[in-house]
Amino acid sequence: MYMLKLAIALAIALTIFSTTAAFGQITMGGAPQEDLKVSIDDNGTAHVVHEVQGNATGAVHVGMIAGNISNFSVTDQEGNPVQYSTIGQSPMSILLLPTQRDVTLVTYDISNAVSYDNGIWKWDYYAPSDAGFTDFYFPKGVDMVWVNDRPVYLGEKGLRQMGNGMSLAYVINESETIQTVQWQNQTFSIGIRTLADVGPAVFDQSAKALAFDIDKPDSYVTAIMPKALLWGPYQATINTNSTLTNLFNDNGTYAWIGLHPRENGTVQITGTTAIPEFPMFVPLAIAISAVVALRFVNKLNFS
Repeated sequence: MYMLKLAIALAIALTIFSTTAAFGQITMGGAPQEDLKVSIDDNGTAHVVHEVQGNATGAVHVGMIAGNISNFSVTDQEGNPVQYSTIGQSPMSILLLPTQRDVTLVTYDISNAVSYDNGIWKWDYYAPSDAGFTDFYFPKGVDMVWVNDRPVYLGEKGLRQMGNGMSLAYVINESETIQTVQWQNQTFSIGIRTLADVGPAVFDQSAKALAFDIDKPDSYVTAIMPKALLWGPYQATINTNSTLTNLFNDNGTYAWIGLHPRENGTVQITGTTAIPEFPMFVPLAIAISAVVALRFVNKLNFS
């Protein structure tokens, strides 16, 4: 009986395929309701899982991520094989028959999905056309990534990508150079993360700017700026030419500023307030806070 249902469903699917192909379109089964998860290992292999919700009323067409697919399997949540029909190869997709199962798992690996280039891992990722989003999980030692040239702070979390695709780049266990600058009797430490060699940092209090040299073009650069030294918003240049500036993480004490200069030379980051201007407004801020707190206390009824 099951094989009869399979034959009927495939015959219907092939009829739909033949009809729509005549009009230049290919439609086989409905779009899936799925969670698409991609875990990338240290070698750039992507381990992919499609968690496809069951559909009891119609067949479901599930598109795969393009690439060199291996270890392909389609199972239920207990690991039992599930029958499917393969549709095409570039990229591959499958047809799942109507089912009462809650979830069908489609799993596979894509070797060399992420390529290694001079210390940077890169992937021009294109999601399957039927996927609403993709959740990415990265190797240990990756706490930030660059998506379409914009830095994204991960911490220990993953990344949810939505849309047709993205240009992804990251560095595993990216080293951090600690630069120190002196202002009067105070010392400030600035973290600089990049694969380029970094020259000494120079702080110009009157210009409200910090500058340092990098020796490689097309470098990803992250400056971890102590806000007590230089306060944002920030603007950055490379050799006095504008470059991309993104404040993408702020823990209250340090601001993470991401840059992607296309040339080597002098990076200059300019803020809006610099030490020793802070002592001028910090007491004022404390005084304002004290007044607000006093007014609040006066409104309380302690009886």
